[in-house]
Amino acid sequence: MMKRLWFQLHWAFGISAGLVLAVVGLTGAMLSYDDALTRAFSRGVMTVAVRDTPPLPIPELLARVHEAAPDRRVLLMTVTHTPQDAVGVRLSVGDGPRGETYFVDPYSGRMLGRSQADAVFRFIMDVHRFLTVDGVGKQITAAATLLLFVLALSGLYLRWPRRIGNWRAWFHIDLKKRGRPFLWNLHAVIGTVVLVPYLLSATTGLYWSYDWWRGMLFSIAGVAQPVRNKPATLPTRGMQGAGKRAALPDLAATTANEMATAWRSFTEQVPDYTKVYWRPAQKPGGPLQVTWLDTSAPHERAFSRMEVDAASGAIRNEDRYARKTTGGQLMTSIYALHRGSFFGQAGVVVMMLSSLMMPVFFVTGWMLYLDRRKKKRSLAASRPIGARHGPPADARDACAQDGVLIGYASQSGVAEGLAWQTAGMLEGAGVPAQIQPLACIGQGQLGAARRALFIVSTFGDGEPPDSARRFAQQLMNQAMALPALRFAMLSLGDSHYDRFCGFGRKLDGWLRAQGGVAAFDPIEVDRGDPGAWACWQERLGEWLGHPLTVTKPQDGPHFQSWTLVERDLLNPGSIGLPAYHLAFRPPPGARWVAGDLVEVRPRHTAARVGTFLSGSVWACNVAVRVGERETTLGDALRDRVLPSAAPRAGVDLRDWLARLAPLPVREYSIASAGDEGQLMLLVRQIRHHDGTLGLGSGWLTEGAALGERVVMRVRANPGFHGPATARGMILIGNGTGLAGLRAHLAERVAQGQQRNWLIFGERQAAHDSFYDATLRAWQAQGGMVRLDRVYSRDQTPGRYVQDRVREAARDIAAWVARGASIYVCGSLSGMAPAVDAALAEAIGTDALLDLSAQGRYRRDVY
Repeated sequence: MMKRLWFQLHWAFGISAGLVLAVVGLTGAMLSYDDALTRAFSRGVMTVAVRDTPPLPIPELLARVHEAAPDRRVLLMTVTHTPQDAVGVRLSVGDGPRGETYFVDPYSGRMLGRSQADAVFRFIMDVHRFLTVDGVGKQITAAATLLLFVLALSGLYLRWPRRIGNWRAWFHIDLKKRGRPFLWNLHAVIGTVVLVPYLLSATTGLYWSYDWWRGMLFSIAGVAQPVRNKPATLPTRGMQGAGKRAALPDLAATTANEMATAWRSFTEQVPDYTKVYWRPAQKPGGPLQVTWLDTSAPHERAFSRMEVDAASGAIRNEDRYARKTTGGQLMTSIYALHRGSFFGQAGVVVMMLSSLMMPVFFVTGWMLYLDRRKKKRSLAASRPIGARHGPPADARDACAQDGVLIGYASQSGVAEGLAWQTAGMLEGAGVPAQIQPLACIGQGQLGAARRALFIVSTFGDGEPPDSARRFAQQLMNQAMALPALRFAMLSLGDSHYDRFCGFGRKLDGWLRAQGGVAAFDPIEVDRGDPGAWACWQERLGEWLGHPLTVTKPQDGPHFQSWTLVERDLLNPGSIGLPAYHLAFRPPPGARWVAGDLVEVRPRHTAARVGTFLSGSVWACNVAVRVGERETTLGDALRDRVLPSAAPRAGVDLRDWLARLAPLPVREYSIASAGDEGQLMLLVRQIRHHDGTLGLGSGWLTEGAALGERVVMRVRANPGFHGPATARGMILIGNGTGLAGLRAHLAERVAQGQQRNWLIFGERQAAHDSFYDATLRAWQAQGGMVRLDRVYSRDQTPGRYVQDRVREAARDIAAWVARGASIYVCGSLSGMAPAVDAALAEAIGTDALLDLSAQGRYRRDVY
C-alpha cells in the first residue's frame, strides 16, 4: 500500500513539475561554463591587449567612468590581477538596485561597452532562476525544486532492489529491451546515477528561494546568518524633505584620495589577490565593501570579505575564507556547491551532465505516464459501459420485473464477450438487461428474476470456469424454488472433450430441477460455431417478442503476418521433448497485455506437401486460383488439411481445394509483456507415435524459417489478466506454462510492482531452467521477492510443484491474507488439479472458492 501511494505521488509530481525542472536543468547545464564562454565570445570587450605602461590607478579609472556616464551610479567595480582583463563596472539603471555591466580598458580608461554574450547568459540565468517572470516565476521554480526532493527520494524507494550490493540491479541499462521496459530501465538507472547531484542541486538551489530554507542551512552549518545589506530607499512620507530622493550608493562618489587610501590599505593586507570586487558604502561616510579571491582560493566562490574606511584606510570586519569554520566555508560556497566547482572541474562536469539528464527524465517520465494512461483507457474501452459503472438502480428494478438478467461464466473471455453482445442486442430492441458474472449472482437475485439468460463455457473436461466454481459448488448444491423463472441457455464447449458443454448441461438440469422453465432447448456452440450463434439470436427474438438485429460474433483482431526473429532451444540435453523460445516482430498496431493468448495459423512445410503429391500427376508448381488469389497448388495445400490421397487426374483443382478444410489454429500463452517490443512464446515440440511433429509446434519450431512471416493474431484473455491492484502475486506453473507467468512478471517488474513469488516446476535443473538469466536478474533487482523452483528428476522420490505449495502453505496463506492473487499456468492434467488441491489445503476450500469469485485465483491451463 505504501509503495502504491509513493508511486502515485511520484508520477503526479513528475508530470506536474517535470517541464519546469527540464527547463531549469537545461539552462543550468548551459550556465556551467558561462564565465569561460562569455570571455571567449567577448574579445576586445572583456579582454584588452597588454601594454608596456602600467594600468591606471583605480581612482582615475573611476573618474573616467564618471566622465563617460555622469548620470549613472557605479554599483560595483571588478578588478583582476590578470593584465589582459578589462575592468568591470556595474552601472545603475534608473533608481533601482539593479544595473548593467560595462567594461573599461584598464590602461586608458576608455569604455569598451557591454558583452553581448554576458547579456545572453544573464537572460539564461533569469530563465533558470525564475523563468524570466520575477515573483511568480521564482515561486514556480522554488516549488518544482522542492518536488525534486520528493521525486529523487521516492524514485529511490520505488526501485530499491532486494540485493542492494548487486551493481547490475542499480546501474545496468539493458539495451535489448524495447518499449516501456526500456524506458523504465533508462529512467530508473539514470535516476540512480544522478540522485546525489540532484539532491545537492535542490538543497543549494533553495538557498535563493526561501528565507526559511536559507536560515535552516545556516543553522545546520552552525553559522550566524549575515544581515543582508539593502540599498538606500526613498524617505518615508512625512519626513523632512519628503519628495526628494535619498542619496544612493555610488562608488564614483568616493574622492580620489579616499579611493587611493582604501586601495593602498587593501593591497597591503592582500597582496596576492586574483580578483577583487569593490562596492560603495551603503550610507554616507560608511566603509567601502571589498570582496576578493586569494590565489589559494579552491574555487571561484571562496570569497573573503572586509570593510575599508575610505578616509583612514582602517580595516574593519575582516572575514577570510581560509579562517572560516567548515560550516562557514560551505555556506560561503553555496554557489560553487550548486554548480559543482566546489569539487573542481570534475564536479562541474558531473553537475552539467546531471542537469542535461533532466529533460530525459521529463520525456521518459511522460512517455511512461502516457503509455500507462493509454493502456488504462484501452482496458476500460474494451468493456461496455455497464461493466465499468454497473447498471443504474432503475435498470435493476426493471430487470427484476420486465427486464432480463444475463449471467455469464467465462474462462478465456469468449462467453463474457457474447454476453455483452447479447445485452447490446436486447438494449437495441428496447429490452432492459442486467449483466452479471455467475460469481456475483446470489440466491436472492436469482429468486427475484423472471427472465434470465445464461451464457456459460465449460472448462477442461466438463468443469465450470474458475470464476463460477463457488456458484457451482455452493449455490448449485442447494435447493431453491424458481417456479417463476423462464430462462434460456447458450453453452460453449469443445466436442473433442468427452463431456462436451458439461457445465452448461449441468446448470440447465439444475435450473429445471428448481422449477425453472426453459424457453427453448439449450443451444450448444462447438468451438465458436457461427451457426449456433445465429440460432441463438433467432430463438431469443422469438421468445422475447422483439426481433433482434442479427450480428456476427465479435471475432477480435484480424490475423496478421508476424516476423519470426528469434528461435532458441532452451533445454538441450533434456530428457523431455525440446522446448523453444520464439520471438516475433509485431506488425503495426498490434497490442497485447500479460495473460493474453496468440492464435497461430500453422502451415505444412513445402517438403510435407511435396511428399503428399509425389506419385501424383499434379506438381507443386501447378497454378490454381483460390478465391480471388492466384497461387500454386503446393502453396494452397500448405494451409489445408491434407486428405488421404492426392487429387486424381482430370479433377477440378479449384473445386477440390474448396472442399478441403483449413488447418485449425493453435493457441499459445504469450510469454512477454506488450512493452517488451517482441511477442515471445515458449513452445514444446509434440511428437506423434510415427515420429512426426505436432502441427503447431512443428511449424513454429522447425517449419518456419527465421525471418519468415507467421500468420497469427492476439486474442484477449481477460480471465487471466493481471490483478487490478498492486498487491502481491503468487505465480505457480510447470513446463511451458512458465510463458504466461513470465509475461505477468515482466509487466509487474516494469511497473515497479515487486511483491511477486514464482513457484515453477520442471524436470532437471541442469537442462530445464527456462529463462534462468532473466528470472535471476529480476530477483536481483528486487522484482521478485521469492523464487522457488522444483525439479522432479533431480531427487528421489520426485517432488513436484504441488509438493512445494504444500510445504509453503503457511507463507501462501499469509500472502493471501495480505491481498495477494494466485495465478496458475501449465498442464491441465496432473499439475493443475494437484495444485488446486494443495491450495485448498493451504487456505481452505471455501477461501479458494472466494478467491475464484473475486478474480484473485485465475488459471490458464491446457
